Amino acid sequence: MLTLWIHLRAFFTVVVVSCADPVNWEQCVRIDQWLLPEVAEGYKIWSGQTHPYENESVYLNSLGNHKD
Repeated sequence: MLTLWIHLRAFFTVVVVSCADPVNWEQCVRIDQWLLPEVAEGYKIWSGQTHPYENESVYLNSLGNHKD
């Protein structure tokens, strides 16, 4: 429960306060483009369906010049 509170507080501090400034309204208006995909990605990470930086790891491993 504490983790949820920390994330909600950070979201409020960063996003809500920034979006209250009229200069940022144009970027904040389309939450379907920036918030909903990130919430979906966060759920996938939380539920274990994916792992953070999984796509980057796959890409780097495909280059063939990595060290294990």
